[in-house]
Amino acid sequence: MISINGNVDTLSYPKVDFVWINDLLKDLTDSKLYITLVGRKEETKTRVRKYKDEIFLWLVLPYEDLLAAEDTKSIVIDTLLKELYRLERYEFVDVEKLRKAIRERFGLEVIIVN
Repeated sequence: MISINGNVDTLSYPKVDFVWINDLLKDLTDSKLYITLVGRKEETKTRVRKYKDEIFLWLVLPYEDLLAAEDTKSIVIDTLLKELYRLERYEFVDVEKLRKAIRERFGLEVIIVN
């Protein structure tokens, strides 16, 4: 189970489609993974923490790229794929399987949309 929420400002909020990303990723793992997409000008770093069997990923998106892009879906997916390595230390998450599933699902999404 993957659940997505956001920590964005008024400029980046309309750029990130939280419903789309939730629908795309929600069923790709049985692990309890909570991802916060961060789109703010303030300096912060991507980080991960674990509490019992839950993993919380604070995923910082490239702010200026978000604002400049017309469609930010690939920015969100690319950033997520680059940062998934942070979950490798948790044995109950199969990161390679998750990475492959995201790529496959996102590839299908692009084909359907275009």
